[in-house]
Amino acid sequence: MENGSEKLFLKINLNLNPIEEIKKRISFPNSEVKRIVFREKYGFFYRFTFATLFEYMGKKEDIINEIYIFNGKPVEGNLSEYTLVEGKGSEVKVPSLKNAYFCAKEDLKKRTQEKINIISRMLNSYFEKEKERIEKSFTYETKRFQESLSEIAEKLMEFAKKGDIEKIAEQKKLIDSAKRESNFIELEKDKLRAIQFESQKHLLNVENRLDKTTIIYYPVYAFTIDILKGKLTKSFAVEFDPVSNEIAGLICDSCSNRIKEVFLCNLGHAVCKKCLLFCESCGKEFCKKCLKNRCEICSKKICRNCSVRCFRCSKLVCKDHTKQDKLSKYFYCNSCLKRCERCGNLKDPFLFKVSKKTNAEICEECFRNEMQQNVLTGVFEE
Repeated sequence: MENGSEKLFLKINLNLNPIEEIKKRISFPNSEVKRIVFREKYGFFYRFTFATLFEYMGKKEDIINEIYIFNGKPVEGNLSEYTLVEGKGSEVKVPSLKNAYFCAKEDLKKRTQEKINIISRMLNSYFEKEKERIEKSFTYETKRFQESLSEIAEKLMEFAKKGDIEKIAEQKKLIDSAKRESNFIELEKDKLRAIQFESQKHLLNVENRLDKTTIIYYPVYAFTIDILKGKLTKSFAVEFDPVSNEIAGLICDSCSNRIKEVFLCNLGHAVCKKCLLFCESCGKEFCKKCLKNRCEICSKKICRNCSVRCFRCSKLVCKDHTKQDKLSKYFYCNSCLKRCERCGNLKDPFLFKVSKKTNAEICEECFRNEMQQNVLTGVFEE
């Protein structure tokens, strides 16, 4: 920061109910808000007041620029909508102003560049006219000298024809004197010095000065929100900036976008409406991260609780297309079960036995029943 610049503090008074404001801006459609607590901290933005001096051709022109920096970027400043009071430097811990200051200086360059370009074009036009005048002046003087030499040379030729030695000597003296008075090298140096002098006269000097730094601070609200969905509880840390009107801390666990409408999946993930899915078997809500399984028979999206892996073929299938064998307790998909010719039910194919009566393959349960009947029949026959 520039030494000697004035530093001021302004505080924005916000007449609002933080809890009501956060309720307006975020919602939890499929869960219940049990508790909201908050604490205050301070947010900052800055106003840098620069004076820019344009000095050229003996003129001085001052321009004042006020540049607001918010969240590391220049913004259009307007404090008229806020209630402002005089702030105190002892009340807040101000972050480093270095980055904001350099950002303001860069924006100042952009703001002043157009005027610099206009003045520079004007000065360049004036300089070119003066340069042309100087060159014409020296060109005229050189031409006049050459004409004078030509006249002397002509007279010298006439006197030479007449053989007038005295006149010839006089003309030679005139030539030597003219050459001494009109030294071409010195003339060129004089011309360059005159052009350089005009160039200096038409330079633009721009000087920027930081006159004032205003630190504007205001309350930012950090919330802890506890929600309940059935037996599932979850807490969210949310921050609300009333100046930028932005909410930070709510990110979809599935797509990573910022969200204001928060849905809770059955495994506790906070997601947006687009990323909330339903298990097509049990109907419960899950996010895209949780609901990845599909039944390999009917292609329904199914949750982990509704997905079963077939003991025989290892396919992942929904409960509608599986059956648990009562005897082996293994789950099979419908495609891997075998229908018993006697009872008509789908059973574990590895537990089928050959009927002694019909020589047909029947399930183990039917086979046991057959064997029990054979035993009972033999008892009564005795």
